[in-house]
Amino acid sequence: MEKFPLVSVVIPTHNRKEKLLRLIDSIKKSKYPKNKIEIIVIDDASTDGTYEAVKEHFPEVKILRNQKELYPSACRNQGIKNAHGKYIFFIDDDNILHEDTIYELVKFLERNKQVGIAGPITYYYAAPSKIWCAGAKINPPFFAPTHIFQGASPKNLGDNWFIECDYIPNAYMIRRDVVYNVGLFDERLPIGWEETDFALRVIKKDYKVVVLNRAKIFHDIPFERDIHITRHRAYWRGRNRVIFYKKHAPIRCIFIFIDIIGFILSLLTLRKTQIKSLLFSYLKGINDGLKISL
Repeated sequence: MEKFPLVSVVIPTHNRKEKLLRLIDSIKKSKYPKNKIEIIVIDDASTDGTYEAVKEHFPEVKILRNQKELYPSACRNQGIKNAHGKYIFFIDDDNILHEDTIYELVKFLERNKQVGIAGPITYYYAAPSKIWCAGAKINPPFFAPTHIFQGASPKNLGDNWFIECDYIPNAYMIRRDVVYNVGLFDERLPIGWEETDFALRVIKKDYKVVVLNRAKIFHDIPFERDIHITRHRAYWRGRNRVIFYKKHAPIRCIFIFIDIIGFILSLLTLRKTQIKSLLFSYLKGINDGLKISL
């Protein structure tokens, strides 16, 4: 690239101060020109001193502070409205960025105008030789999302320079003009399915969604397979799944019992004392989702 376009890095965060500071530090070590990166943190009503810590350690970072928790969709939209970059790089706070990642993503997007979203290969922070996600598929008509190459070695990627996929969780770069074309994140999907919905809307506008082999980040989640779910998340999981179906595959709502069975099976790996309350929250979410008119 002869010129380096401005990149706006948007980071929603809630009560993960130390991980956020670590991520910002890794962004600062990027090989992309420092004056061509603006970092925008959306502090989603944290109570652990996140706002003060960012101000102290990285005073040049723009940080927006919500008085009440609005969740990722609204936070990303706040970031978009305050971003000035040609490209907007969304990344969750529990990641570490490789120094080449921003450069590789921008270079690819500059040369491939038909690509609307590009993301890195995501590796486990605790097991950096294992892939957490190389993009994801939604697998219609049942819509059971799967991470591509999850748990695999980088050797499994072969000679694939990039992988086309349905959506990219956790970290991805988009063109600003794509946002103008498809609209903002749907805030009716506050947390869960919002990234999938956004990517599908991008694809419907005839753009591609791809993950680059040469770009990588490290996600700080357990390497062992686990189910990261609380009663709160169980509710959103059920509710937002139904809303997603209503938007993209309405007939799938008729077969919602398939999702309930799948959720119950996933809960069998948890302690039995949790199953009843989690299932109740999930069913309440589905019920509320069915009541919502789009």
